[in-house]
Amino acid sequence: MKKIKDISRMLNIRKDEEGLVSLLMAYSFFMGGATALFYTVVASSFLVSFDRLMLPQVYVFGGVFVYLLGLGLTRIQKRIAFDKLAENALLFLIVSIAFFLVAYHLTGSKWVFFFLFIWNRIFVLVNGVTFWAIVVKLFNFQQSKRLSSLINSGEVFSSVIMYLAVPGLVKILPIDSLLIIAVGFLIVCAVLLKQIHKRYVTTEHTRIEVKSKISDNVVAEAVDSKYYRNIFLLALLPVFALFYVEYIFFTESRAVFPNKESLASFLGVFFGISAILEFFIKTFLYNKLINKYGLKLGILILPLSLVFSFAVSVVYGLSYDTAAIFFACIALSRFFMSAVRKAIAEPAYQVLYQPIQARFRLNVQGRIEGRAKAMGGLAAGVLLFGLVNISRMDALQLAILFLVVAVCWTFAAFLGENSYRKMVRDKVFQFPEKSKKSASYMPAQNISHKPFEQLTHQIFSPKEADRIEAALGLGVASRFLAYKYLIPLLQDQNKRVREAAIYTAGELKRAELWPFLMEQMETDRYFSVAFEALVKSGPPLLKYIEKSFLSNNDNRYRQLHLLKIVEQIGGPEAIRFLRRNLENPNRFVKDKVMEALRNLRYTCNSTEQTFMLNELDEHLKTFAWLLSAQHDLSDVYEPDSQLMLNVEREKLRIMRKAFIVLEAVYGSRFHAVTLLKSDQSTDARDYLTEICDLLLPENIKNKVLPYLDSYSLDEMRRRYAEIYPLTSLSVDERLIDIINRDYTRISRWTKAVAIQELRHFSGDVVTPVLVANAVSRSKVISQTAFYVLRIVNPTRFRTLMDVMTRNNDAFHLEIVKPLDWLATEEDLLISKLRRLRETYALGGLLSGELQKILLTSAYFQEEAGEVIDLRKHLGDGDVSILVTYGKLYFSKIGALEAGNIRNVAELIDMGVAMIPNALEDTEFYIIENFLLKDLNIRQNVVESVEA
Repeated sequence: MKKIKDISRMLNIRKDEEGLVSLLMAYSFFMGGATALFYTVVASSFLVSFDRLMLPQVYVFGGVFVYLLGLGLTRIQKRIAFDKLAENALLFLIVSIAFFLVAYHLTGSKWVFFFLFIWNRIFVLVNGVTFWAIVVKLFNFQQSKRLSSLINSGEVFSSVIMYLAVPGLVKILPIDSLLIIAVGFLIVCAVLLKQIHKRYVTTEHTRIEVKSKISDNVVAEAVDSKYYRNIFLLALLPVFALFYVEYIFFTESRAVFPNKESLASFLGVFFGISAILEFFIKTFLYNKLINKYGLKLGILILPLSLVFSFAVSVVYGLSYDTAAIFFACIALSRFFMSAVRKAIAEPAYQVLYQPIQARFRLNVQGRIEGRAKAMGGLAAGVLLFGLVNISRMDALQLAILFLVVAVCWTFAAFLGENSYRKMVRDKVFQFPEKSKKSASYMPAQNISHKPFEQLTHQIFSPKEADRIEAALGLGVASRFLAYKYLIPLLQDQNKRVREAAIYTAGELKRAELWPFLMEQMETDRYFSVAFEALVKSGPPLLKYIEKSFLSNNDNRYRQLHLLKIVEQIGGPEAIRFLRRNLENPNRFVKDKVMEALRNLRYTCNSTEQTFMLNELDEHLKTFAWLLSAQHDLSDVYEPDSQLMLNVEREKLRIMRKAFIVLEAVYGSRFHAVTLLKSDQSTDARDYLTEICDLLLPENIKNKVLPYLDSYSLDEMRRRYAEIYPLTSLSVDERLIDIINRDYTRISRWTKAVAIQELRHFSGDVVTPVLVANAVSRSKVISQTAFYVLRIVNPTRFRTLMDVMTRNNDAFHLEIVKPLDWLATEEDLLISKLRRLRETYALGGLLSGELQKILLTSAYFQEEAGEVIDLRKHLGDGDVSILVTYGKLYFSKIGALEAGNIRNVAELIDMGVAMIPNALEDTEFYIIENFLLKDLNIRQNVVESVEA
């Protein structure tokens, strides 16, 4: 059992994939053996039974037949489930071959091999609706990339065995009897297919197939017409070349090996060797070549190989006639069409479908694969029929003509690869529009045009309306020193007056007023209106901001506010200011600078690139550490526990920062990472994977791709463990590790949740950590640490509280004293923050924004049956009520339930008395409306839900 697990891990097969992969490899093995035997026997029998002039005719007839059969299958696909279609198609193949075998043994007619030669094409078609349909349906894109080559290796192994066995088998059995073995292999395939469908195909798979009907018009509009033509042509040309080269190869082979048995033996050995080389190319060369040289090599290698081999054959043929070396060159070309086409060209071609939207991709692929390949074979047949039967061209002349075709094919492949790059680069996503904030302040009254002297007298009026009128009127006064009279109004105690003065200061754009506006930004109540007022000053403000920025090195929040103003102003000067602060020692400031540069569509230069990539590496290292923490905690904590949810949020947050760096270094295409949680996630993930392959250097790509193309968290962690050293810790050690992590990397909320979990462990182990965090300047962390310390080590809790009392530590005493009577952990700030986040309207806020609501709002917790008089808590009424749990019953409007946010002013206008009853245990907040407006929270949660 252990050996099986080791083999699975070596082959990159996950535990839940082992059964399906085993069955698919077995199916691939027997189908490959059947195909090899059938092709060798039928091809040799046909070549000996018919003149070479019949080959073009069978190509034409076969092309028409397969095209019509493909159209029929497309129609049937819309009516029955794909699993039933696959089983019936395989049954049709078995019965039809058995019928031809019986007919041949009864009649001995050589025309049976004419039809059987056409049936070579049916094998490919049936394999498409059986084997590859399962791969497409049951595997996602990442699984397909990882497993398709492995699964298909079964076909390669069996092809090698069967091809090389033919020379020995024809000495033991009549060559025609080998077809019976092929039929036996197909019967085994039918049994395996039934088992696969029974075990792994669900009603969901079949339901989607039956109901998914996309019209050709819709598909055509979804794919760029030029790109569609390019990939259609690149699907058609290899099939055209296969039939064309095969004709020359078969006619030359028949001339060298006129006997049926000797011809079958030669073909078996030739295709056996080709299959062996195909296996080695696919296993050892394909990934290395594609990783090093990209898709261009995969698309160009086949036509370039054919140009080389046919150029040599033509040169030799013109010089020495079609002797042995000419046949060797043609055989080399046929080898390229077998080994290089299957091992490199076809897998690389499949990548061309990735820029197409996921919901149209399978439909487009089906149309192209079905129609282009049928048309390629038909075109080759028609052309050869005309050249051979009518123009009577010999092999050398046909080789010269194909050399021209191969050169044109090379040019088409080059254009196709370029159009792929353009499609990937220009792929358009529908990013959700950011909800626009309304202006934080607009004058509610008309601006007065009274005489300047009268306005100055109103500045000190006891009436609020007069002072507001004066504040607004000074903005249009044509006096140079009018701004001086705004200064007292900027310090007015009345908030409406002060807002009007701030608004006017912004309109005046006077440098003398900037310090006063900066001062207003320090107060939450006036932050937004002061912010907008400063932004109006534009680029001239940037020099003042730079001086203020340098003088506030110790005030992180002030610096972050200034950076927001710089970003809002924008322009070349703002970008230069931000670039000068890229290496700021404060990580929060540094992250904000990078985000602002990204938002301003700045792409860094080569000097900045080194620094930014170091930051990217730090972010990814933190992400890998979070994966390790998640792994260590997963045995104890459920995925929906608060700790695990917070770790998941941290992962998302840190990876967004990493992609901000990628955007700043390599362009805005990496912004598609924001869609990984949307309904465009499949397209976005595939797109980002391809963009990484195209744009990122090898060392950077290897660090980003595990996040994008890992199937599970365990695989992702294992891949990152190969890049960054990760350690496994016990649960208590991991919790302490999270708590001690640099606070610039992990949020205080996550640390507080980890501290909360220490209550389950021995006081001797966790007390030092709790004491260290109890003295934190973060209220959330300090309160949680004190609470847990009181549980696990009450004596140390009392001692620490006494020390703070002696030191008159007012900040921590205010936190610790309520813990004497705090009933449960549900009353902790960390629990309140959790309930705020669970409120629908607040769910999208950041932890810092939730904490601002929590710490600046009036908090109420009432028992069922209580009557609460809220009138004394409403101030001027510019507030709202938010209920987090329970029910408040108001007259006229009924009950406000959990999640409701209602504007108090609106309720009062409706005549609602602000004396509600608590129908059950209820928690609610009275929040200033300016804060809801700043955070862009809608007042009525019902409307939010409908939107």
